[in-house]
Amino acid sequence: MPEEAPMKNLVCEKSRKALQFIEDVTRNADEVQRKVLAEILSRNANVEYLQRYGLNGNKADREAFKKVMPVVSYEDLKPDIDRIANGDTSQIICSQPISEFLTR
Repeated sequence: MPEEAPMKNLVCEKSRKALQFIEDVTRNADEVQRKVLAEILSRNANVEYLQRYGLNGNKADREAFKKVMPVVSYEDLKPDIDRIANGDTSQIICSQPISEFLTR
């Protein structure tokens, strides 16, 4: 029985931290989204997809992204997805290698 108390405290602490994280990201959703987009654009600054819209290098920022990036469908991205699925390892849509696609 004595071992249950430390385990219960650990679970409570994990739950508290998880709830605090959710509270932080929902309270500051706009700022979190800005940071996430900035990180994505920074990491993927040289991919083909962004370069098509003039967002190459460090010029890719939130305002430029909003101004030039269209809303797209799967069909719009299908040629790029097919290239990746057929083994093209170029930085097409992501700077990191894509090793699998998940479908649903």
